[in-house]
Amino acid sequence: MTSDELHNRITQLEAQFARPTPPPIGGQVSIPLDPIRHHVYTGDGGPCTTSLFGEQCAEPADHHEKHDVRP
Repeated sequence: MTSDELHNRITQLEAQFARPTPPPIGGQVSIPLDPIRHHVYTGDGGPCTTSLFGEQCAEPADHHEKHDVRP
């Protein structure tokens, strides 16, 4: 890809991102979701000690997905 092609592609993407968000489709609603559990529990039975994005999880162990960890 040449530098001109790359510049044109970036310009097109910037134009797409600059467009306003379209209104919801009729009948479309948002639904509340629990926090996404995308990590394995770390800790000693107390609150989770995993740090994600600068914040400590601190959820109880039973709020995490259980993963079968084999040695």
